[in-house]
Amino acid sequence: MSVKQQKTAPPAPGIDDRITQLERKIRAASAQRTLYSGVLASKLGMHQTDLECLFIITLGENVTPGQLASETGLTTGAITGVVDRIERAGYIRRQRDPADRRRLFLEPVPERIEEIRAINRRAYKPWMEELARYSEAELEILLDFADRNYQAAVQATIALRREIS
Repeated sequence: MSVKQQKTAPPAPGIDDRITQLERKIRAASAQRTLYSGVLASKLGMHQTDLECLFIITLGENVTPGQLASETGLTTGAITGVVDRIERAGYIRRQRDPADRRRLFLEPVPERIEEIRAINRRAYKPWMEELARYSEAELEILLDFADRNYQAAVQATIALRREIS
């Protein structure tokens, strides 16, 4: 009489496996967001780098060209060209710092930014529906992760640009 072999469950993934899975999924999502950004920039008649810099400007407060250069790792000369193009397109205004007339702030033009946000709301609707499935506590963890992930990405970009220079 033969004995039926009992299948054993595969071992549960360890933390290193989970981190590898998460890193792969983040890279895949990042690649898709990069592709999306290229399509959106094209739709708006902008360079993709200009659009990404515009996003950084809209996410900050009192962003200066120097800060933008630092965060992106672009030279101050390159940032001047980026800012000029974004301003000509009507998405930002240069505002002098009232406390220091030599310093400029890059101020988003709300009506123009809303045009981009309207496009993004339509495109991101399924993603927002997925996020709505999470509890408030889970969203706090995701927010913490997103913030740390962003800061790490900024540092990695700056470090890689320095290696190239």
